[in-house]
Amino acid sequence: MSEPVTFWYGCNVLRHGDIIHACLDILRALGFEPHPFGGPDYCCGTVKDANQTTAGGMATRTVGRLNERAAPVVAWCPSCHSHMHDFMEHAAERRFDMTYLVDLLYARRDQLAPLLVHPVPMRVMVHKHVGFNELVPVNRMVPQLLGLIPGVEVVDAGYVAPGYMCASFAAVPRALDDIHLNTLAAAKTARADAVVTIFHQCYRELLGLDAAGAAPVYNYIQLLARSMGIAYEDEYKAWKRAGEGATELIGRERIEKVGIQFYERAILPELKKRPNLP
Repeated sequence: MSEPVTFWYGCNVLRHGDIIHACLDILRALGFEPHPFGGPDYCCGTVKDANQTTAGGMATRTVGRLNERAAPVVAWCPSCHSHMHDFMEHAAERRFDMTYLVDLLYARRDQLAPLLVHPVPMRVMVHKHVGFNELVPVNRMVPQLLGLIPGVEVVDAGYVAPGYMCASFAAVPRALDDIHLNTLAAAKTARADAVVTIFHQCYRELLGLDAAGAAPVYNYIQLLARSMGIAYEDEYKAWKRAGEGATELIGRERIEKVGIQFYERAILPELKKRPNLP
């Protein structure tokens, strides 16, 4: 019998549907029955940290809704997972067990390994950050998970980026440029075929390297899924590579669903952004 879990993917649902769907398929293959929950009504509140009253209200609402679920919670977003421990469970009583996706996959790696049947011949460097590891040691776990994939060779040039994810530096362009340059230099030193991110936020930022033709970039879930024969189109990568042409790829109908003004203000500039490379 499948073990029910609540797969909490937070409020970031516009960009990485392929990764979320692959996560659900991987969980099912490992014997879980994942019930996905996310969107604005399940936001962790970190986007409103500057307004503690609003953030506290969002945290209380989300914890309350997750409390209503009878199943343990598996968090996908590192911001949500860390915010739950740092803020949310102090604003409202948490009555559910929670784990982070990497932690769960690592704990089930003996079950995961036989499912990785399709070789992925690739020499990869994992993009690591200093932070978050005190909560979940992802810098150690993710390379080991990737090492289970036939054909994957994980290399390490010793670079670890500051902070706990790239998105936290989005408002500091020069700092983010340094991360891009140092990541690219480390990948070249390690003679890596590709850079593989742990967090989807880092994937979103580092895809600028891919779009600029500097280095292929993947998220670790995408490579696990490929080895399992799970195929979802990475639309966000296609949009990012297209830049200004992303509007035509996405289509007016989909843009109108999220709002044309929101798309032009928040999404399109993100898709057009490229790192400052020498």
